[in-house]
Amino acid sequence: MLQPDDYFDPARYEVEAERVLRASWLPVCRVDQVPDPGDRFAVVLAGRPIVVSRGKDGGLRVLGNVCQHRGSLIVEDGPSNGSSLVCPYHRWAYRPDGSLIGGPLTEDLDLAHVCLPRIRHVVWEGFVLANLSGDAPDPSGQLAGLTDHLAPWSWSELVTVGSRTFQSDWNWKVMVENWIECYHHLGSHRTTVEPYQPARTTKIVPNGTAPWVAMTVDTVAGLEGAPDTWIPGMSPEQSRDLSVWSAFPLLLGGSNSRYAFWLHVVPIDVDRHDVTWYLLAHASQRSDFTSERVDRELDMLATVHAEDMAACRSVQRGIESRMIQEFRLTALEATIATFHQWVSTTRERPDERGDL
Repeated sequence: MLQPDDYFDPARYEVEAERVLRASWLPVCRVDQVPDPGDRFAVVLAGRPIVVSRGKDGGLRVLGNVCQHRGSLIVEDGPSNGSSLVCPYHRWAYRPDGSLIGGPLTEDLDLAHVCLPRIRHVVWEGFVLANLSGDAPDPSGQLAGLTDHLAPWSWSELVTVGSRTFQSDWNWKVMVENWIECYHHLGSHRTTVEPYQPARTTKIVPNGTAPWVAMTVDTVAGLEGAPDTWIPGMSPEQSRDLSVWSAFPLLLGGSNSRYAFWLHVVPIDVDRHDVTWYLLAHASQRSDFTSERVDRELDMLATVHAEDMAACRSVQRGIESRMIQEFRLTALEATIATFHQWVSTTRERPDERGDL
């Protein structure tokens, strides 16, 4: 298991950033967030500014969002659109595929081979995943069991309908661990979630040694809504499940009978990260999600997240106090043990264990 120092030691965070975060598949955005030529979505992942860009050919590229002239960031974080990627500093311009169009007053320079760095990427269940190191195993095999588990919720057919962003002052792993166990329904969510999705009904999905965890929690009868509001293809039995899952290290997802949500966790340093909640609907039901309904659903999710934020902040402060030496996990937290083992194994390369 991980140790308390793993949550507040800056040196350990730097090791994790290099060996765990940059060496893994990290979510950038959903495919539907860059639907048309010229659309792009930028974010900083593990300290690396990147941008997903949709070209005229319809293809997706994941590029380094850093001008190859003097190192300026090219586009601001979040969604944008344009026929080219233009650096605001000196107006050097790049095509959506990363190749250089040119820069003002550069006739004396040989720029024939200048282009934005290309980042390896895949699309999985509608997510654009990027691997900064370029050598992570293809995730399709590793996530095959999770893909099968998520089939009733048709994740690849879901589209983004709203989002909210929160700033967090605790280690990224505390956020992940809070997400992947429903034991805390009994405490943090005792009046908001526990009466409707009781912790004791949690069923953990077997995953072997794969880099993911998933569980379902029973929903009390009646809350699943009418069948015509369910995600298409869902059975009555499946409609009663709250699904909660994570593809390690940073992709956190969940869904019920009517919609889904995912958390984009973006670490900044050892005890800071941003979290953006994205609300998703099935593409065929997009018109049912009016702005009023989206706000209502996001308000509900924000209430639950506020309870999680208070808990995570408390955990971080307690760990930093050095008054706990080891963690003691219940059966409902077996998912955390799986996560700890994965982080430890990924981080501690056999020939470099002495560094830690």
